[in-house]
Amino acid sequence: MKIDSVRALYFTGAGTTKTVALAFCRAIEAPFELVDATPRSCELRAARPGDLLVCAVPSYGGRVPAPFLERLASMGRASEPVPAVMLVTYGNRAVDDTFIELADALDAQGIVPVGGAAVVAHHSLMTNVAEGRPDAQDLAAVEQLAQRVRSALEDAPCVEDARLAQVPGARPYRAYDGVPLHPVCQADRCVQCGACVALCPVGAIDPEHPEDTDEERCISCMRCVAACHRGAREIGGGLKLAVARKAFALKCAKRCESYLL
Repeated sequence: MKIDSVRALYFTGAGTTKTVALAFCRAIEAPFELVDATPRSCELRAARPGDLLVCAVPSYGGRVPAPFLERLASMGRASEPVPAVMLVTYGNRAVDDTFIELADALDAQGIVPVGGAAVVAHHSLMTNVAEGRPDAQDLAAVEQLAQRVRSALEDAPCVEDARLAQVPGARPYRAYDGVPLHPVCQADRCVQCGACVALCPVGAIDPEHPEDTDEERCISCMRCVAACHRGAREIGGGLKLAVARKAFALKCAKRCESYLL
């Protein structure tokens, strides 16, 4: 079957997952569109015949970010099976049930997982872990995936014939209740430009008072921190954060590698 176009949906906090999605799109050598599915305002159209859908997400506690699953569920079921590639970034620990949860969500929309890769990326919260990644070796794995997927689809009479034989993970999915650390605002630096409000995936920032963050809604994705050009937003936690970062860095000191499914 022929790939007419690639449509890459990415969910990202600090930007590394977008980097991975872009690397795949460039390597597949087909017309492509990058769609930022992070902001709450994002509206996705249903996948169309001839599309190769790319879903690029970070693994949050071994799960798919809940807002991304909501975006997928709202886009409408494909009129006929459409192939999809799953790109999961992780901060040098593990992806746990991220792939199986994402594959289940795609199947529910009539979308067929045909390939995937777990790619190590700089941890957006524990910023002392996996610094400088994805590196050249990680991106080489993404390029290898692109070549493999193209070959598999070209050889397949129909989309189902290219389906991944096995997707890692378990059901029920791993329990994940988020993290107790959230971004805070330095009010003296905030100029109320609204960038953080517009890009927050869950509407956790009050448009009238952007110095306030609803910690019940916040998923600690760090998108607001990356979006603020004034440096007004940063992760809170003080000593608690420092201790957590030190412990996590020790736990994840050994380099993990990116790999293909």
